[in-house]
Amino acid sequence: MLKQKAPSAATRADLCRITVRGKDGSEDVFDIRRNDLLLKAAIDQGIEYPHNCRVGVCGTCKTRLISGRVSPMVDLALSPLKNAEIEAGFVLACQAKVRGDLVVEVKLGHHTMLPVTTVSARVSRWRKLPGEVIDLRLALDTPVHFHAGQYATIAESGSFTRRSYSFYDAPPMDNGAPASEVGFLVKRLPGGRFSEWLFAEDRSGTKFWMEAPFGVMGVDEYDRDGLCVAGGTGIAPILSIVADRLRRSTTAKFTIVLGVRSATDTFAEPYLRALVDQAPDRVRVVTILSHEPEGSTWAGPRGLVTEALGPELGLDFAQVSAFICGNLGMVEAVERKLIGLGVAEERIHADKFIPSGTP
Repeated sequence: MLKQKAPSAATRADLCRITVRGKDGSEDVFDIRRNDLLLKAAIDQGIEYPHNCRVGVCGTCKTRLISGRVSPMVDLALSPLKNAEIEAGFVLACQAKVRGDLVVEVKLGHHTMLPVTTVSARVSRWRKLPGEVIDLRLALDTPVHFHAGQYATIAESGSFTRRSYSFYDAPPMDNGAPASEVGFLVKRLPGGRFSEWLFAEDRSGTKFWMEAPFGVMGVDEYDRDGLCVAGGTGIAPILSIVADRLRRSTTAKFTIVLGVRSATDTFAEPYLRALVDQAPDRVRVVTILSHEPEGSTWAGPRGLVTEALGPELGLDFAQVSAFICGNLGMVEAVERKLIGLGVAEERIHADKFIPSGTP
């Protein structure tokens, strides 16, 4: 398949030809301005390029450079790329300044890229959940579109303290209608400026602004069974993805493995139960506790979330799509475990929590 995106208004001499080859034999071609960042230029043209953090930390946009030259904007030795990947020619598209025509290998999605918009909103639900988590829902003054697994940046109106959280809702299915209300799961972080403010009192009715949607997660065949692994509030995009895929496929089954510290942190139980009730023969949930006191009444598995991943799940690991969300260390550990179990690397889709760096 050969597809060419419309070039920008720049003259031909200013443009570089980007040829994207997929492992399935597909080929996409588009032009970008010389010295532009590869990822940003692709997104600006509506190309569904895999990405998440866009600042060179998560590694989601890693791309194999087959030919051509780019200038990395970060030291690759300090990037999430492994040594073997660097030696194999991988770069981070979000940090790759294009110097000339390129041939690259990466798996593009073929959904319609949604425009990022900023809208005003008001808190329609502020509810404390177990485990120091807030279910925060925003009623949007202007409805927005988003794909399952994407995230938004939110802030109180008038505040410069902004944070990014994944939507936990599935996007509306009514003829592509935008969402007029969206929900987030916000974990309280000791000393965290935004989460401490949010937890201080009921914020119902408070004015917010939201910028969205961002990120790409969950690009895979809808009928393929899914293994979803989350740590803590990383369950939010998983809830969105599973709910969306249950509607889009009549056959795909999902195993959700959630890792939390103790039985007092099972904040996600009602949301997971709703998915199981929706499709009891297609959704199962395994909750594993890492710090549950000995002698408690918890009868489920104990340990790190990676310890719940093994043959006992009864999955054909070579055939599943994996969706992972949590902190960087947890996601990388799960990725290694799943690859060892036989999950194809190109079928692993990850959303890694990146510390904001701001209290």
